[in-house]
Amino acid sequence: MEFNRCATMENHFRLVRRDPEYRWRARQIEQEIKQWVARYREAGLRIALVRVPVVVHVVYNTAAQNIADAQIHAQIDILNADYRRLNADAVNTPARFAGVAADTRIEFALAARDPDCNPTNGITRTQTSVTGWHFADEGMKADSATGAGGHAPWDVDRYLNIWVVNYADGTLGYGTRPAAPGRIQGVTCHYLAFGLTATPHAGLGRTMTHEVGHWLDLIHVWGGRNGDQSCTDSDEVDDTPNQYAQSSPGPCPDVRISCSNGPNGDMFMNFMDYSSDECMNLFTAGQAARMHATLHVTRPSILGSDGLVPPVGVPGTDLWMQDVFDDTGAEPDPSSLPMFISDDIWVRKTNDGLSNQDHENPVYRRAGSPNYVYVRVRNRGCGGTGAGNLNLYWAKASTGLSWPSPWDGSVTVPALMGGMIGSQSVSVAARDDEIFVFPWMPPNPADYASIGADKSHFCLLARIETSATAPYGMTFPETTDLYANVKNNNNIAWKNITVLDTLDGARLFGSVVLANFRSGSELATLAFLAERDGLRSILDWGQVCVELPPALRKRLSGEIGDATAGIRRRDGRRLELLARRTKLGPIQLAPGEMHSIGIEVIPRKQRRALGARVLTLDIMQEVKGHVIGGQRLALRTAPDRRRIVIDRAVNVFDGVSWVPRGDSAAARKGAPRAVKGPARYPRARRRA
Repeated sequence: MEFNRCATMENHFRLVRRDPEYRWRARQIEQEIKQWVARYREAGLRIALVRVPVVVHVVYNTAAQNIADAQIHAQIDILNADYRRLNADAVNTPARFAGVAADTRIEFALAARDPDCNPTNGITRTQTSVTGWHFADEGMKADSATGAGGHAPWDVDRYLNIWVVNYADGTLGYGTRPAAPGRIQGVTCHYLAFGLTATPHAGLGRTMTHEVGHWLDLIHVWGGRNGDQSCTDSDEVDDTPNQYAQSSPGPCPDVRISCSNGPNGDMFMNFMDYSSDECMNLFTAGQAARMHATLHVTRPSILGSDGLVPPVGVPGTDLWMQDVFDDTGAEPDPSSLPMFISDDIWVRKTNDGLSNQDHENPVYRRAGSPNYVYVRVRNRGCGGTGAGNLNLYWAKASTGLSWPSPWDGSVTVPALMGGMIGSQSVSVAARDDEIFVFPWMPPNPADYASIGADKSHFCLLARIETSATAPYGMTFPETTDLYANVKNNNNIAWKNITVLDTLDGARLFGSVVLANFRSGSELATLAFLAERDGLRSILDWGQVCVELPPALRKRLSGEIGDATAGIRRRDGRRLELLARRTKLGPIQLAPGEMHSIGIEVIPRKQRRALGARVLTLDIMQEVKGHVIGGQRLALRTAPDRRRIVIDRAVNVFDGVSWVPRGDSAAARKGAPRAVKGPARYPRARRRA
C-alpha cells in the first residue's frame, strides 16, 4: 500500500470550504497566536514544564489492530523524547541547525482519571464493524452506540485525544488544528505507524510526533498548502528556512537547497517535514514558541487539567497546589524533586499572567508600579466545592528559610526579611482550578546591601487555610521545618527560582543566601545539583564557579581544592563545580547568621551546539542530611539563529490564500464575517 504521510491540511481545507465558522475562528486564532509570539518570543523557552494528559482510543476491527499496551507506552515515550529533545538521534542534527534545535518544555502522560472521575490507565478499546477508515471519516470519533463505530472524545479542553485506527486509504495520520469543532479535536494515527513498528519510513513513531505538532498548531515546514510547491508560502516560524516543497520518504539527504536558502538548505530533519522517521530529529525554538502560544491562546485548560491526578482515595473536595510537575496531590508528596519550584506560583512584571503563565524575576520600581503574583488553586475532589483562605507571603530568598519566621515579618535585621503580600477567599469546584492574582510591591534591593550580592531576589509561599484554628486544615501540623511542611501538605506551595537569561557571550551572575533563621546554632552543608537535561547539564553550557565571602572561605579552607569531591579552587576567591552533584561543608552557623554566596556561569565556546534549553542548578542547605531549603537558578539558553537563512514568504492565512487553488469563486466568498461574536475556544479564568 502507498501511504499518505499526513492528511492534516487536506482536512483543514475541507473544513475551510464547508464551514464559515471554522474559517473565521481559524483566522482569529492565527492572529492571536502571532500576537502572543511577537510579544513573548524574545523571552525564550518556558521555564516551567507542561504535562499534557493523553487518552488513547484504540478502535479496532481485527485482533492485529487491537495494539498492545506496551506499544502505546512506547509511543508516549517517543513523544516525550522528541518534544524534550532527549531523542537518541538528536546527535544527527547537522551542525548548521543545531543552534536552533529546542527542548519544547512539553511532556505527555497517559491519563490517570477519566471525565467521570474514575481511575483509568488512559486507554480505551472499542471493537468496530468498520473494516477501514478514510481520512475524512469522523465515525471513529463518535460513540459506537450511535452506529458510527468509534469512541467519542473525552473532554477536549482537558485531554489530548488520540485515536488509533486502520486507515484503508493509506493515511498515516492527521491532527486537528485548534479551530476544529470539539467533537473531532485530537489526533488520529494508523495502527501500523503507532509506536515502534515495521512500517516503511514511518516505523519509529514520528507520525505521532508530527501530528501532535499539528494539534499544537504547527504547520508543515514548507508552508500551509498541502501539495503546493512554491516559495510563496510560510509555516509562520522564523527560524525554519523557507522551503520549496515537502521532503520525500527514503534515504536521508545531505544538503538540499531551495528558495534561496543556501548554504544550509532545507530543514528536512524537522519533525514537521515528510522525511522518513530515521531522518527526523528536531523542533526549533520558534516552533516551541508557537506551541506554547497555542496552549495559552486556545488550550489553557490543559495547563490546569486534573487528568493526571488519580482519584483513588481522594476526599469529596480537596483544595491543593502542585509542588512540582509530577505532583498529584498525595500527602506527603513522594516526588524526589525539590519542594521549592512550584509552577502553581508565578510572577509577572505586568498584569499578563493569564496570557503567559510562566515565571519572571520580580523587579523593584521606584514609581510604585506593582508586580503581579499568580497562584493556581486546584480541587482534586470528585464532587462539591472547596473553600478557604489563600494567604501569600514573601521572604528574602535564602536556602535556610523556616516557618513562620521570616514570613511573618518578625525578622527585621538587617532589613525586613519577609511579610504577607495578601489574603483572598477562595472557592473552587471539584475537578476545577482557579487562578488568583495578587499585586505586589517588592522591597527596595538597596535595603539589603549589607547582605552582599543577593539583594533583589525574593521567594514566595502560598498557604490555603480551610480552618480558622490550628492546624488550619493541614493534614500534618506545621513545624519550623518549612521544607517538611511543604512536602507533607498539598495546600502549601513554595517558589524560589531565579531566572538567568543569557546575554550573548556575557558571563552570568546569580547568588544565594546561606542563613540560619532558627533559635540555635546548626551545622549546615551546601549541596549543589546540576539537573541533567538528557545527557547535558548547566556544566556543559558553561563553567560554574562559586564565590564564597571571606568568612566562609576561612572556615572551609581545609576542603577547598579537593577535585575528587567534584569541586576545585579556581583562584583565591572562587571554586569551580566539576560534578553534577557535590557538597560543600559542613559550616557552623550561629542564630541569625547570613552569608551571600555568588554563582558565576562562564559560557563555553561550544555552548551554541546545545540549542535552546532550560538548564538548572539547585543549591540546597542540609542539616544532618535533611534538606531544609534551597534555591533554583534556571538558565534559559538562547538559540543561535545567526546561520539560518530566512526568506519568509506570504502569510498563508491572509486573504484568498486561505482557499487552495482550483476552488470556485463562490467558495472564496465564505468571508470571516459570516460568523459574528467572540472566538469559541476556552479561556483561562482568574480571580483578583
